[in-house]
Amino acid sequence: MTVTSLAPWPADYPSDYAVVDVETTGLRSSDRVVSVAVELLDRAGTVTDRWSTLVDPRRDPGPVHIHGLTPERLAGAPTFDRIADDLAEYLTGRVLVAHNAPFDWGMLTAEFRRLDTPWPMERRLCTMALARHLELPIGDYRLATLAAHYRVRQLRAHDAVDDARVLGEIFRYGLHEAAGAGLPLPLTVPDAGSGLRRAAAARTRRPERSASAKAPCPWTNPGRLDLGVGLIQGMRVAFTGEGGRSREESERQATEAGLYVATSVSGKTSVLVTNDAGSGSGKNRKAAHLGTPVIDEATFARLLARVLPGTPVAGPAAAPTVAPAVLPAPRTEPETDRGPASVVGAADAIQAPAPAEAPSAPPSGAAPVAVPRVPTRPTVRQVLVLQGRDEHGEGGRVRQLVLDSGARLRINLTSTVDTVVVLPGAATDPRIARARAFGAVCLTEAQWHASLADAPESGPRAEPGSGPAGTGDNLPRGGTVPLPGGADPGRWTLNASWAWERPDEDIDIVAFLLDEHERVRGDADFVFWNQPATPLETVALDASGPAEQTVTLELDVLPRDVRRVVIAASVDGASTFAAVGPIEIDVAPFQATSFVRSVLDAATVERVLLLGTFYRHGAGWKFRTEGQGYAFDLAALAGSFGVEIA
Repeated sequence: MTVTSLAPWPADYPSDYAVVDVETTGLRSSDRVVSVAVELLDRAGTVTDRWSTLVDPRRDPGPVHIHGLTPERLAGAPTFDRIADDLAEYLTGRVLVAHNAPFDWGMLTAEFRRLDTPWPMERRLCTMALARHLELPIGDYRLATLAAHYRVRQLRAHDAVDDARVLGEIFRYGLHEAAGAGLPLPLTVPDAGSGLRRAAAARTRRPERSASAKAPCPWTNPGRLDLGVGLIQGMRVAFTGEGGRSREESERQATEAGLYVATSVSGKTSVLVTNDAGSGSGKNRKAAHLGTPVIDEATFARLLARVLPGTPVAGPAAAPTVAPAVLPAPRTEPETDRGPASVVGAADAIQAPAPAEAPSAPPSGAAPVAVPRVPTRPTVRQVLVLQGRDEHGEGGRVRQLVLDSGARLRINLTSTVDTVVVLPGAATDPRIARARAFGAVCLTEAQWHASLADAPESGPRAEPGSGPAGTGDNLPRGGTVPLPGGADPGRWTLNASWAWERPDEDIDIVAFLLDEHERVRGDADFVFWNQPATPLETVALDASGPAEQTVTLELDVLPRDVRRVVIAASVDGASTFAAVGPIEIDVAPFQATSFVRSVLDAATVERVLLLGTFYRHGAGWKFRTEGQGYAFDLAALAGSFGVEIA
């Protein structure tokens, strides 16, 4: 049966996104950008503008067999210093959306650092992390796989323009699915220099102008400025260049007058304000191309003194909702296992937009979003345990019972959860109502036990890692599993996540590269928030969301004297993991779905927790889940491996 989830658009979702794709001369931060494409999306994922350019890297273009950009094609293209200002205008004030976002973010921030130019963005979202949160029924998280799932047509793989278009459509669909399910988006606030900001900084740092979210304008856009009429509430105003007053002050006055401040010029822009119309900036060129009216700051100030009333948008502006998403029926794989593709009611008119066209904008203030759900639930029960503030021990005990039953234990509520076990202290948890809206059953512990007695026998359990890749077998504490690939296992990731409703404590993920004596070879073998990668980036750490971090390892190129890579978590200050709750680790080949996963639970006084170890075994590699905790702090753990922390 198809379930249609109706929900208001989440108020805490961002208002503007910049979908970005770059092609580069290589994969290291020392490499250069050869092509960049940007699609601007509004809060509902509707395309509002596009921009792209080739870039002369002033060096060999690198993997021409992948991106097709030969020296001949790049001849005459601008260098990055000539396009940086234009690119910044498109990025400022938006959330960067990219596939494997740490890569695109890292390459672009490196280019801006070379120019000693401020990076104009604060937040980013990785579509791989979003797909993981949505738990799509796919075998891996490659762009082509997501495109096939959503039936978005790819025209030219590894072409920045086409990849940005494809990713924009994929993100729009995922955005609506997340909104309909009430899921938080995996937004991160990385540092522009290192790619990872300490959790505390991400929470407590005041947003700068570039990261400020814009409230939706309560007035409809009346179109372009007519100087004979004047400004009208709802007009879209863009600013460029230096002025007599600060940009922030001009934007504040415009917003207070009922105008919408746009960060780029598009066909919807009513007027561009600049004191230098001949500067050749990206906004000036776009305004000239589109015929957008251009006025100076003095004229704008005069018109601002008498802004005419506008036409209110339909519905409450403070809490807008979005019309049913025009989504394709997701393709499920394999068809024989999951049944036909999901559809919603006929009135919702499910249609796949033409690949080269921007999707139509959902009207503001319309009905809540309708999200298609895959009709067949996973064959393994998906169980979330809710506990009260003082029920850490009981919660850990019940979660272990869930694991022992063969069910998949969840630490966050997603739309695939089918059973919620509610402990007495969690009887008023608001997630109970959301779970029931998903169609999940909520049980007491006694009812959970009774349901197990009624369940059919599932047969003997397979060894972890013995199933097909991506089966995500549970690996118990202390369990080991060989990694496929022998001496060349390739690129692997360990993703550590915890409850979205996390406490105020800071949680840091760290990695130690150890030799045969269980010691680091030097300080560079300690990967943490302020040193998020080894010199050759063979081990790298990055934030995947507000409650998850990922370690990426190039196992087949690690130096031979690195025998083990130990990954741990620490809680800052005097806090302990009793306040954090369970941590889930998910181990997988890069861009693939889970190979094995573990839930580490029931910590009490521990301040550091060993999560897992990748280690050499014969000619190949194995992974072991650890789960060992210690009451001392991160400095003491690092010291045991030969790292001194001042």
